[in-house]
Amino acid sequence: MIPHHPPLRRRQALIQGATLLTAAALLSPQMALAQAWPSKPIRVLVPYSTGTPPDISSRLVAMHLTKALGQPVYIENKPGAIGLVALKELLRQPADGSTLLCMVMPLVTTPALLPTQAVDLQKELQPIAQVDTAPTVLVVNNDLPVKSARELIELMKTRPNSLNFGSGGNGTPAHLTGELFKQLHKVTATHVPYAQFSQVAPDLMGGRLQFMFLTSSVAVPLVTSGKLRAIGIAAGKRLAALPDVPTLSEQGLGEFDSSNWTGLAARAGTSPDIIARLNKEVTAILAKPEVIAQLKDQGMIPVPGTPQQFAQYIASESKRWTEVIRKAELIAQ
Repeated sequence: MIPHHPPLRRRQALIQGATLLTAAALLSPQMALAQAWPSKPIRVLVPYSTGTPPDISSRLVAMHLTKALGQPVYIENKPGAIGLVALKELLRQPADGSTLLCMVMPLVTTPALLPTQAVDLQKELQPIAQVDTAPTVLVVNNDLPVKSARELIELMKTRPNSLNFGSGGNGTPAHLTGELFKQLHKVTATHVPYAQFSQVAPDLMGGRLQFMFLTSSVAVPLVTSGKLRAIGIAAGKRLAALPDVPTLSEQGLGEFDSSNWTGLAARAGTSPDIIARLNKEVTAILAKPEVIAQLKDQGMIPVPGTPQQFAQYIASESKRWTEVIRKAELIAQ
């Protein structure tokens, strides 16, 4: 008996169908997830309390992401342990793009400051995009007899360890910038950490603290209202809001850039398609004139870029501030 063979077209269709079924079976869970994403609300973990600069910029981006993604994007504030509370909450969640982290500068210092709680950022996180940078302003109490950063250095040399500077806690940008300033100019001063950042400004205005490095969004209102005096910008160029205040570099103190910054990151293992989509949307958001204006009003500058660029920046910041921490002997016991 002669065996029956299906017609050629039917055989081709069967082969194509089998190929498609095989390809579908080989689709990784990540690829399938990326195709359906986002299918539920997305939360962004912010390592600072409500009303702080990282919270403000994160809420602005989240509002626009909600429109772009068609799913609610909401903020959940998780302050504590210089960012580790928020980071560890992220690491408890699945790598499905439904939980993101507002990445802030203090997080890059945690491996050096808190080695017993260390998290390998390069291994555990997938950077998405940097969002903004905020220049730092060197401010002093109005009663301190100095008009420039150079005069402050001279005063610190003649009165070693007699001046105090504050921060919102060990390892925060205000603390580490003060330590870097001391190291570069070989001066001494006492760091006073506060449990609540809201307590710092009143003590600075009241004279319990003599100087401080404040993020521009906080410094500008206090300076323009006459409550504090700005004597230098710790960034590459002057602030538009404080045009008469020279940079530390302009005062002959060398390159000194201690800008604060924020960005978005996901848990490592998140689908590359999800990361690419988020980066695309954040880049578009940061290009909107109204977003640029709103960030500028808060003393922030948008910094769009690729995930790779943000990853490189995080690595460079980690190296830089780890060196400051080691020199200042700040590593926790």
